[in-house]
Amino acid sequence: MDLDQLAEKYADWYKTARGSYVGENEYQCLARHIGDCSGKKIIEVGCGTGFFLRKFAVDAEETVGLDITEGMLTAGRKIAREKGIDINFIQGDVTENIPFADNYFDIVYSNSMIEFFEAGEELEAVLKEMWRVLKPGGRYVIGVLNSKSTWAYKRIAETIEKDSIFSEATFYSWEELKAILGKFGQVKIESTLFVPPYFKAKEDFDWFKDLEAEFKARYPKRGALLVASVVKEEGN
Repeated sequence: MDLDQLAEKYADWYKTARGSYVGENEYQCLARHIGDCSGKKIIEVGCGTGFFLRKFAVDAEETVGLDITEGMLTAGRKIAREKGIDINFIQGDVTENIPFADNYFDIVYSNSMIEFFEAGEELEAVLKEMWRVLKPGGRYVIGVLNSKSTWAYKRIAETIEKDSIFSEATFYSWEELKAILGKFGQVKIESTLFVPPYFKAKEDFDWFKDLEAEFKARYPKRGALLVASVVKEEGN
């Protein structure tokens, strides 16, 4: 699937009722792990058009978005410029190199990105490269699509019927993500987005909004997105 051709549709999706609800829900969860960005250097690896990065960039000292797809970056630059937000969008392949020195960033994160690398050596190389550019004391935050959520079941079913960006993706469970990041340090983890995946209308999302907390309390590991974080210790 040509991701360059999806760039404009990808950006527009966040303007829909579903995209707006999902985007805000995921942002709030990521923000709990990323924390205050004031005066910080932050990079999102696999940034796409920068939907989340624009929100974190407002208070940051330096903001970088790295993605392999030029179409996504072009769209991201245009949106950021229109909104007056300073983001350095860079085309690059995280499997080869993130073009920054060791211990450069205060915050290194990705969201719905590691699913598209082959589990094992390739994924380990990606995670180590992201870890390399993180300062001691910095936050390492990874968001992934939860294999145990109803959204994952829907996405898997859709790949049977048509080509999808999720056709070659690997979804992860709570336990799997915690084990992957546990190699780097103490893991903080949660899930978010419990709304049914077939909702489309704004009134449906408005109705469900107040139920998110209740579902999270009852089924903490079943949200559509898992977000986990590790604080880098000195010498690690």
